[in-house]
Amino acid sequence: MTLDDAIAFVERASGGAVDKVSRERFRLALESLGHPHTKIPTFHVAGTNGKGAVSMMLTNGVLAAGHTVGTYMSPFVYDVRERWLINGAPVAEGDFIDATSKVMETVLDVEQGTPSVSTFEIKTLVAFVLFELLGLDYIVLEVGIGGLLDATNVIPAPIAAVITSIGFDHVDLLGPTIEDIAFQKAGIIKHGTGIVVCGDANPNVRAVVNQVATTNDTYLVFPAPVETAEMALPGAHQRMNAAVALVALEHRFGRLQDVVIRAVHGTTLPGRFETKVVDGRTVIFDGAHNQAAAKGLASAIKERCNAGHVTLVVAHSGNHDSAGFGSELLDVTENIVVTCTPFRPQAPDATAAFYNAMNKRVSIINDPLAAMKHAVEMTDIGSSVVVCGSFYLASSFQKLD
Repeated sequence: MTLDDAIAFVERASGGAVDKVSRERFRLALESLGHPHTKIPTFHVAGTNGKGAVSMMLTNGVLAAGHTVGTYMSPFVYDVRERWLINGAPVAEGDFIDATSKVMETVLDVEQGTPSVSTFEIKTLVAFVLFELLGLDYIVLEVGIGGLLDATNVIPAPIAAVITSIGFDHVDLLGPTIEDIAFQKAGIIKHGTGIVVCGDANPNVRAVVNQVATTNDTYLVFPAPVETAEMALPGAHQRMNAAVALVALEHRFGRLQDVVIRAVHGTTLPGRFETKVVDGRTVIFDGAHNQAAAKGLASAIKERCNAGHVTLVVAHSGNHDSAGFGSELLDVTENIVVTCTPFRPQAPDATAAFYNAMNKRVSIINDPLAAMKHAVEMTDIGSSVVVCGSFYLASSFQKLD
């Protein structure tokens, strides 16, 4: 098997829907593989926004505490191997091929000629097999969608069930109310879970999480945000994410050494307020794509940029709420360039119409790289361009120089 073969298998289009047959064969595959999901102590991370940042903060904290760690994340930004991190770095080609080869053989056997195991289930199998093959000390496991019914939730009771901020996303799958969504996220809490840490301030969310934690006789903490420390990732939301990670780490390792705390505070990751300088302008890429994430992004812009003089490059995929997203950014932006994502693009006219109605200066450039270059040209030297609305804009941001 080559690297391309391995990537083609984990990204295969067939077997994309999760249903009863898919999940039964996923569990059969786990059994055939020797239950790798039960072998390593795990931090399980659910939530609408902040899962990636918290997962990386936990990863860096575990490493700083002197342990090895495998991290399973989604989505990737630049390279599919970012989904599986080994001690904070994308999995090596050889290890990825070895794990994927083992998973493919098992999956094809249990499917009996009819592709049915979903693509996310396959990626999850690769994670469990990979981390066991490498003999890692800990796993940081990020939920795909929801929690209760997610493929990652086959694990036994985790060291910590970490729930980040919760908002309206994937309502077609998780339910129409914030309480419905919170219940799905809180589904990662099991009897025997070491601790539950929740970073959402909404009292309705907290009530649901508290009820599920109480039902499972599990200790629950709602931490206060980190206040005084300098953070590598800006914004009030990242201060709460850091607090959540630190509580989970302290539960496992006891009083944390300064090196662990600094590792959490110093965490960065691709696609989260990622910055480069282009022709004297700061260009920032952030994968924020829903209203709650846009609120966090606005907080970060106020902290790091000349708010009110920022040029926004924005595109959305699918049925994302572009108006709700944009409403959070009106106060921090001056010019808007609306573009298209490379995958399932949302029509830019509707997005542009919202910003026009808000009396912003708006232009539409369908090609995302061209849109970014135009935004740089129209922005004053020393000012900032912020690219957001979808992780699918990452490839164009990477090409910008």
